[in-house]
Amino acid sequence: MSTLRQVLTHAVPFDAFTRDIALICLSNLIGAFGEGLYFWVFPLYIRTLQADYVQLGFVFSALYGVSAVAPLLGGILADRYDRKKVLIIGWAPWVFSALIYSFAENWVQLIPGAACWGFSMIGVPAMSAYVLTATKDKKKLASVLSFVFSAYSVSYIVAPATGAYLATVIGMRWVLRLSSLLAGVSTIVFFLLRSQHPLKNEVEMQQRSVSVTEEKGLWRKMLLWSSFFAIVSFFMGIARPYMTTFLNEEIKLNEFYVGLFGSVNFAGITLMGIVLGRLGDRWRKSVAISLCLFLYIAAIAPLIFVRETSRLMFLAFLYGGSGVSGALVSSYVGSISPENKRGRWVSFPLSFSLLAAFAAPFLGGYLYTISPYIAFMVSFGAMPILIPFALTKLKE
Repeated sequence: MSTLRQVLTHAVPFDAFTRDIALICLSNLIGAFGEGLYFWVFPLYIRTLQADYVQLGFVFSALYGVSAVAPLLGGILADRYDRKKVLIIGWAPWVFSALIYSFAENWVQLIPGAACWGFSMIGVPAMSAYVLTATKDKKKLASVLSFVFSAYSVSYIVAPATGAYLATVIGMRWVLRLSSLLAGVSTIVFFLLRSQHPLKNEVEMQQRSVSVTEEKGLWRKMLLWSSFFAIVSFFMGIARPYMTTFLNEEIKLNEFYVGLFGSVNFAGITLMGIVLGRLGDRWRKSVAISLCLFLYIAAIAPLIFVRETSRLMFLAFLYGGSGVSGALVSSYVGSISPENKRGRWVSFPLSFSLLAAFAAPFLGGYLYTISPYIAFMVSFGAMPILIPFALTKLKE
């Protein structure tokens, strides 16, 4: 037990945690389990509502389009008002998203639910700013933020397979309603947080810390990192909405195994998130991001050829590791941001990436209609160029 405790202490930055960070992790666990019940197999649900591949992409584009705008507003609110209240306001539309989906009779009626999901992203910059400000040891920002996002992914380890099974028993519409209930519980947890007023706590520190010249240099770094992450998100977003349909229609996995693939995928996000977060803190975040992109190639390229279930699950784990890059970029931007502008700064990489994700499903839908294999090859084909760029141009 002593050895296990030492391993956990080394792997997880508990000493940098506060009570409020633990509560945010709890909220993520509950809410992500609810969302994970349906979100991984959501493309299959869209297809049952008479959507072709381009229309499927349109639903995700609507979701990401609203999502791209919401963080900018959320960042402004997070820098002016109590971040606890911004989190509650931001998470509330999440409750209605799955509920609207459950009553849809065709794919067009999914759009309002997608808009609610996108609007809930207003709370993400507040969450990131809250965690970064509350972290005790500022040298462990990447580790702490990666762990918070990994807490979200932990529930996804069991949720997709559970949701796929429940859908065969009670139907997807009731699974969506259960998801809505859990999103409500997740939101209620935020009422237990302490208030965090940025203007009271941080403006004085800002006035003593960063000059105008220094801030301009940091601003250029933030834009470079955010733009790079947007390009990565665009190419990943070409294939991501069609992963479950590819597994179901091309590889011929049934819904349970599609859900199991999603569970293993998020196990990869959880475990690799902790490892890569620690690597980013101890070495360079750009190296950790490059490893994420390499994992994407290692997962997607063989997926075109592999059909054996156990090998597919290994690829699912690698695919999960590629999804950690967002937390690494957010932790770096948060660490260099002026204290009184932290919410706005951490909203930029998120908004840039979601704007790219808004455009990607359109292209992905047309490519997938021509050939699923072309869509996947285009998706990972840019990574060999982006990896050396990250290693040489993303300066810390």
